[in-house]
Amino acid sequence: MRALDLVRFLSTSATTRTAPDTPTALRARLAGAAARALEAGRKVRTEVPRELRERTTEASLAAFLTAYVDDRESGATEGGRHALRYALHHPSATLGAVGAVLRLPVAPAALGDGPAGEILRSTLLARHLGGLTVASTGVALLDVPADGGDYVLGAARQTLRRKVRAAQKKGVAFRFVEDPAERAALLERANAAEQAHADTQYRVDTPDNSDLLLHDLWLVATDADGEAIMLSVTPVDGEWALLRYFRTLGASPAHSDARYLLMPALVAALAERGVRHLVDSTPPPQLSNGLRHFQRMVGYRYARVRVTR
Repeated sequence: MRALDLVRFLSTSATTRTAPDTPTALRARLAGAAARALEAGRKVRTEVPRELRERTTEASLAAFLTAYVDDRESGATEGGRHALRYALHHPSATLGAVGAVLRLPVAPAALGDGPAGEILRSTLLARHLGGLTVASTGVALLDVPADGGDYVLGAARQTLRRKVRAAQKKGVAFRFVEDPAERAALLERANAAEQAHADTQYRVDTPDNSDLLLHDLWLVATDADGEAIMLSVTPVDGEWALLRYFRTLGASPAHSDARYLLMPALVAALAERGVRHLVDSTPPPQLSNGLRHFQRMVGYRYARVRVTR
């Protein structure tokens, strides 16, 4: 019985009595009311935290982001006003999401001063959502195993393994890119692919990817004819890496499947370099739901990051 039910019970009892209670009956009535009040208190202590946990899990945060992005992509509000408008129209869900963010695990990131450390730092400490840093509001983080081969093991990677096999049946392969001239040519192709992307939400009129040339880990996926169909460039700083560029260079089933084949290859390369954490360069609220679904499928989780030098 809740506290409000207890009040109603006592009020009803007081108005429906036809004769005064005897002392014994009154003591029994009060004892029963006290027992019910204690039981209500126990329920409040146990049920409210359980409800709070259910509303502040990573799964609930993912559900909130799905609804948030759906609303944003519907075009209801343009620009930076969307976050504020959504929060005002969905206060309970927003508070639950805030609680979920606060309960996320915190990973310490000691970053260096080289090009990779600087881009990781600038990405994680960028301001959004009312001036909060990306690191403090949660990022998509993939844990890199010490043995890169372990990444594709287990039931959770079953879909990933199936997608990799589908890519291989189409003749998709990958290789590292070391030659500076080839890197420059791939950069030009990547810029052109962004400008001509069929999906407007991924199209960029004036892409700026010149910083990619500062970083060493380049992988390219190729089709059955050896043509480059996807590019991956990843800055590495100690145990941390940034998914700076991970985009297809066209649109076809082979292009789509190349994403799944290239992810295990990238994780294996990072494991060999001693990397333990791969951060997506885009904050979760800014990603499309399709990309967030891809992240979950390949093993990303949400976490906050504490940046140090």
